[in-house]
Amino acid sequence: MSEDSQNTPVQPWLMRMSLVLARVEVVAIGALMVLIFALLMLNVVSRAAGSPVVWVDEAAVFVMIWVALIGASLALAKREHISVTLVSDALPRKSRSILSSIVDLMLFLFFAVLAVILWRWFDPITYWHADSAAAFARETFNFIYQEPTVTLGVGKIWFWLILPLFCLTGLVHTAAQLLRIKDVTP
Repeated sequence: MSEDSQNTPVQPWLMRMSLVLARVEVVAIGALMVLIFALLMLNVVSRAAGSPVVWVDEAAVFVMIWVALIGASLALAKREHISVTLVSDALPRKSRSILSSIVDLMLFLFFAVLAVILWRWFDPITYWHADSAAAFARETFNFIYQEPTVTLGVGKIWFWLILPLFCLTGLVHTAAQLLRIKDVTP
């Protein structure tokens, strides 16, 4: 082995997974932005032609929500999320690193709590054992799998699936940030 390969630390699998997810998120955001543009152009053209397509606005809003949540996850991966750095900028390097770790831990805990909430809301085990979405709704008074969109006429569940996806990618990115090697030299 060369000296360079001996000095290069091997990234843990979770950090590699976070990097791969970030690349996928960049591509997904680009594709969804093109879709939003196409939907809005369809809306402009159809309205100009005097025959507006009523479902376009709703579809564009749902796609924008997906873009926002995937973008938030990507910001976590790249450590470019919105933050107030007035206090951390005034701290010495070691204290900044400790504060950064505390923030990463709080973000991880947020996503862990969100995972529990989403698990209870989606309730996949009960849904799996129910005979139908209607039976699931009768048993649990949870209409997540039955509620349709207003104009698209498809189940809102297909758009709500961004929430568990966002939670999962947020957990991966924040866990990877917690595992990264901290520079604590003064």
